[in-house]
Amino acid sequence: MSLNTLTNQILTDHLVWHTYAKETGLFYLSKRFISRVVNQLTEEQLSTIVEEEAVAKDVALLIKDEFTASSFLNMTEDWLRISGFSYKREISEGGSIDRFIIQHDLGKNYGLLLKSIYRFPLEDLLHKKTKFEMTDKTLIVTVEVNT
Repeated sequence: MSLNTLTNQILTDHLVWHTYAKETGLFYLSKRFISRVVNQLTEEQLSTIVEEEAVAKDVALLIKDEFTASSFLNMTEDWLRISGFSYKREISEGGSIDRFIIQHDLGKNYGLLLKSIYRFPLEDLLHKKTKFEMTDKTLIVTVEVNT
């Protein structure tokens, strides 16, 4: 990787994400710590926490200047990239289906947490048809963007 590429990546990450992290109340914890804490909670508790702490709309508005399915999904990709998760994003021809395959390797409950984090803004706030598939290490999120 060239110095120019690395410099560009650092500046882009800072402008896209790190500039707003403090303002939105985001901070960093180790994946191992998060996994241990999350695995102590039930699916219902995880869902309740996500709904009570629903910040996705506020974060998207601050970072992307709008809260749409597109801005939320782009913000999701920024977060996945900056957090170092292995992921793949597939957008169908015409852009009607947006699909993320997220390999988190943090256990079933972390997958349930991510599912709740995505389900609430996409389905409840933006009214998008969303499908989730899970294993203990991977979450697949498929969104019908034009619904």
